Amino acid sequence: MGVPALPAPNRKMFLLPRDEIPEAPDALAQAIEEGLRKFVSRPDKMVVVRGADASALDSIAVDLSGATIDHHHRPPPLDPSEAIPAMVVRHIYISGEPISILGGDFSFQFEASNIELYRKAHPEGKLLLIMHRAQNGNIRFEISRAAAESMIMKGASKLAEKQGVVVDNAQLELTPHGPRALDGKLTVSARKLIFHPVLSLAATFSVSDDLVATVSNLKCHGEGPIAALACAAITPSFPKIERRAFPLSALPLGEIQLRDLTIDTANEKVVVRARFGSL
Repeated sequence: MGVPALPAPNRKMFLLPRDEIPEAPDALAQAIEEGLRKFVSRPDKMVVVRGADASALDSIAVDLSGATIDHHHRPPPLDPSEAIPAMVVRHIYISGEPISILGGDFSFQFEASNIELYRKAHPEGKLLLIMHRAQNGNIRFEISRAAAESMIMKGASKLAEKQGVVVDNAQLELTPHGPRALDGKLTVSARKLIFHPVLSLAATFSVSDDLVATVSNLKCHGEGPIAALACAAITPSFPKIERRAFPLSALPLGEIQLRDLTIDTANEKVVVRARFGSL
C-alpha cells in the first residue's frame, strides 16, 4: 500500500486455530471467532468477514458487546519478526459496549482502514494474524468512574481479606497528571472486629503507546493504630501491583503505534482516545 511500517510493541491481533488461512470469508470469520473464544465469552456470534476472498477483504468486524474477557488467558506478546504478508483489508472495526473484564464494564471502539495483515506460525501449530500497517485509525476506551471504583475496590477487598479486614465502601478521585496519566486517590472505609479504620490509597495511573495502563507511586495512609496496621499489612503487595500491566484494548493491537493519546476525566468517566497510522 506504500505506507511505512509502524514500529511498536510485539502484540498479535488474531489467533487462528488453523494450519492455513481459510480462503472463504465465512470460514475465516469462523476461525477468528474460535481464536477469540479462547479468552472471550459471548452468547452471540462476534465476527463478520466480508469480501470476495481472503487475499483482499472488504472488512472484518468484531462485536464484543456483552462479552467477558478472561484477563488471565489473553494471548501473550509474541515477537512478530519473520512474519510474512497475508492479506489486505479495507476496513477493520472492533467495538463493544459493555465489555466486562476484572469485574468491571467498559466500552471500546477500534477502527482502521487500508490494513496489511501479516501471518506467522504459532508455536502450538496455529497461525497469528498481525496488523503490520494501517493507513489510519482511531481507538476509544471509556470506563465510568463508578466502574473503575468497583474494580479497584474488588482488588482492595482481596488484599484486605488476607488480614481479616472487610472493605465496606470506597470512593475514587481522579486528577489529570499530564496528557497520559492520572493521579488517583481511593478512600476506603473498612472494618476489623469492632474497629472501623479509614485508609487512603494514592497512586499514579499511566497509559503507554500500546494502550497499556500501569500503576506507580502506590502509597497507603491511615489515621489511628488500626489503619496504620492495615496499611503496613498491604504495603508489601504494592510492588507486585506496580509490576502488573493492565491492557485497555479489548483485543491485542498488532504492530501499531499510537499517537495523539489523550485522557479525559470529565462527566464522571475516564475516556482514553488515540490515533494511529501513516496519515
